[in-house]
Amino acid sequence: LGITGVDPIEYDIIFERFLNPERVSMPDIDVDFCMHGREQVIRYVAEKYDGEGDDGKRVAQIITFGKLQARAAVRDVGRVLGMTYGDVDRIAKLIPETLGISLDEALQQSQELRARVDADGQVAQLMTTARRLEGLTRHASIHAAGVVIGTRPLIETIPLYRDPKSGEVVSQFDMRCVEKVGLIKFDFLGLRTLTTIAAAEKRVREGADPDFRVGSISYEDPATYEMLSAGNTEGVFQVESSGMTDLVVKLHPSSFKELIPIVALYRPGPLGSGMVDDYIARKNGERAIEYLLPELEELTAETLGVIVYQDQVLQIANRLAGYSLGEADLLRRAMGKKKASEMAKQEQRFVEGAVARGIEQAKAAQVFKLMAEFAGYGFAKSHSTAYALITYQTAYLKANHPREYFAALLTTEASNHDKLSRYIAHAHALGIETLAPSVNESSKNFTVVSDGIRFGLAGVKNVGEGAIESILAARESGGPFQDLYDFAARIDGRRANRKVVESLVKCGAFDSLHENRASVFASLDSILEAGAAAQRDREVGQESLFGGIEGAPVAAPPHRAAAPGAARQRLDFEREMLGFYVSGHPLSALLPRLKRFTDTVSNKAEGLDGRDVWVGGLVTSLRQTRTRRGSLMAFATLEDMEGSFDLVVFAETYARYGSLLRAVLEGEEQAGEPLLVHGTLEAGDPAKVLVKNVLELDRAEERLATSLDIQMRSDEATEDRLAALREILASQPGECAVRLALRIPTRSETLLSVGCTTGVRPDPELLKNLDALFGRSVTRLRV
Repeated sequence: LGITGVDPIEYDIIFERFLNPERVSMPDIDVDFCMHGREQVIRYVAEKYDGEGDDGKRVAQIITFGKLQARAAVRDVGRVLGMTYGDVDRIAKLIPETLGISLDEALQQSQELRARVDADGQVAQLMTTARRLEGLTRHASIHAAGVVIGTRPLIETIPLYRDPKSGEVVSQFDMRCVEKVGLIKFDFLGLRTLTTIAAAEKRVREGADPDFRVGSISYEDPATYEMLSAGNTEGVFQVESSGMTDLVVKLHPSSFKELIPIVALYRPGPLGSGMVDDYIARKNGERAIEYLLPELEELTAETLGVIVYQDQVLQIANRLAGYSLGEADLLRRAMGKKKASEMAKQEQRFVEGAVARGIEQAKAAQVFKLMAEFAGYGFAKSHSTAYALITYQTAYLKANHPREYFAALLTTEASNHDKLSRYIAHAHALGIETLAPSVNESSKNFTVVSDGIRFGLAGVKNVGEGAIESILAARESGGPFQDLYDFAARIDGRRANRKVVESLVKCGAFDSLHENRASVFASLDSILEAGAAAQRDREVGQESLFGGIEGAPVAAPPHRAAAPGAARQRLDFEREMLGFYVSGHPLSALLPRLKRFTDTVSNKAEGLDGRDVWVGGLVTSLRQTRTRRGSLMAFATLEDMEGSFDLVVFAETYARYGSLLRAVLEGEEQAGEPLLVHGTLEAGDPAKVLVKNVLELDRAEERLATSLDIQMRSDEATEDRLAALREILASQPGECAVRLALRIPTRSETLLSVGCTTGVRPDPELLKNLDALFGRSVTRLRV
């Protein structure tokens, strides 16, 4: 039917899993659509099945009763208590983003939240009140995806409700109740990844391959499987988390059928039961593949003898015990619910059926026990296959059309700054540059250009829809802009005002027209005024102030001379306007040093909960608060090149390092300098670090290095060079031990302690001088 791109015959997907004629309750039908197509589907269904007027309505969205969940309770109570929005928002964001989490669970999981409650009496009152109100029904709204369809007007079956905001008529029963009265419920879901795939497909067709269709790609593409098996999964549907990436690498899929089980395996049940480890060992030949009965080999061979799918439970009951597939589906549901009385009946029925087909009773009972064990963990093969299809399609696009795929992915995730920052960094690591916006090349969203991916105009702060439309319309009608004056003379100044143009200059959108942003910025007033005058002259048919007769070329006012701004200021302006550094990053040049002294980055923190870590980056925000005892503590944000960490600095630690944290943020001597932070990592999004120590990166070598190794060849150990070496080492006395790693031809490297000094202070200047002495990099710090 084209509902998915999966052929159920080819992949042995059982139809009774979708629609069981022996099942009494109606099926629950969930369908994923592109985000942009979901509303069209709902409109189509309403137009097709609805009768005339509200009384004839057979299609309606479903009501949902919003309860005071943890965050909502805190926000509502905070408003009633008269607390500022900012304070309440910060407290609400300390509640972990776990579905259905309670305030009690949040207090157990978030040390920072507990600290705020202990430190501030008003916050303690807020939490006490919110805990009493938590769980109460707050309001009625429309379910995000649910749609109910009836064979006759719904008003004859259920009460209806008109939503006061949208005017939509919706069911007055919630999703559980509409099913109980016999109506069929559909979930029409908007899946962001489908939007990304459609956008990438369009970009490929517009560029390299006009006939490209995602539905026609090969599912045996070696480049795709090589990329997945290498762990290059960033931006690939379902498998980009570190745990899922690790599983993909261990299983090393080389065909689509090997990709399908991965989605089913990476869930809490299989992971916790040891089933996943067993599967990996069998796949890699480390454990023998065994079958209790010969009949089981045919049914579980594709999953290496492990029951992974619910469909396999149906097949085993059908083949071994004579169940119809409809009866087998009821058996699967009973196993999932684990009702003892029902399970006893089913076991008797299964064993008797199996014995009647020549299977030993003990073996039949053993098979039933195995099925029951895995049925609770089993996953619908149809679901796993359909999702594996999307996983493969995104992986194929990334492996074969990376620029088009990343342009689509960045557009889809434009509102999620953490993900956007991560994907931009990953694209850069793959050799794909993300370029600053350009008034001549950018469209509204991210676009593919010859030398990378161009940032969209919609991502620039202060540049609204009207300004974008004006810029694109002027470019379409009159071609590329020649300079700032040409831009000012052609766009609608009411829609793209000075603030818009100023923002475009700051983010680099005029760099292709004039490379000195400072000069363009200094010339804005005169050029915008001249451009507006030229527009007025054209409207009234007058001669231009700068030209001769109407229609002749007009000379642009000259740009004012200005010294180019500092590189750091240029980057800071980009970050202010776009939320990211685009043309560079303040930490880029320091990356080797950061890697030397840190052991994790923000997008690799998963699985490190509770561990002591060293992280490094720039402090971008700091807020102080007082504990209940009156001491100062603080919460800060530390950004690295992959994303950010939240820092929790308790009172004792803040007393030691507060002045340093304030200095790097408030413009004192060390302003903008990167820091190293040591502390305990607490899982979350973003991850938190409970700070123990803070250190300037510039002092890391002298504070953290335990020894300095100088690697030299025996032929380099001349008398003059050794004398110079001794002089350089003596100039920086300190506590770091020094060792010579002397490499002698035909022999292994020999480590020698340097007796000429008790130790050195291994700052960057010393390392630079040592490397210069030998004309190459010879220094290595041990931490």
